[in-house]
Amino acid sequence: MNSHPKKKKNPLLALVLSGILPGLGQLYNRQILKALLFFALNVVLSFLAYEPFTYLLKSWSSMLDMSLDMSRLIKLMIYSTAATIVLVAAMIDAKKSADRINGESGII
Repeated sequence: MNSHPKKKKNPLLALVLSGILPGLGQLYNRQILKALLFFALNVVLSFLAYEPFTYLLKSWSSMLDMSLDMSRLIKLMIYSTAATIVLVAAMIDAKKSADRINGESGII
């Protein structure tokens, strides 16, 4: 028998925490490896999106430079879409994991 009973997890709180930063909901659920994975994915995608994002900000802020590097715009769109998928996946996983933890503990 487990000497440390699991505490009830709030699925909505887990979902919101992962919405703030992917991995926080998993950390709340005490799923450290999953938390690190979601956090690392978020950091990598943010790092990859940084250069195209800053380039586009500089291009759009200068009215004289009307040329736009479409490859950077496409990269930014791809990284942003991937980051959104990671965010939504982290939120769904955090909520479902909290529900599962509560179900396994007999806590409803």
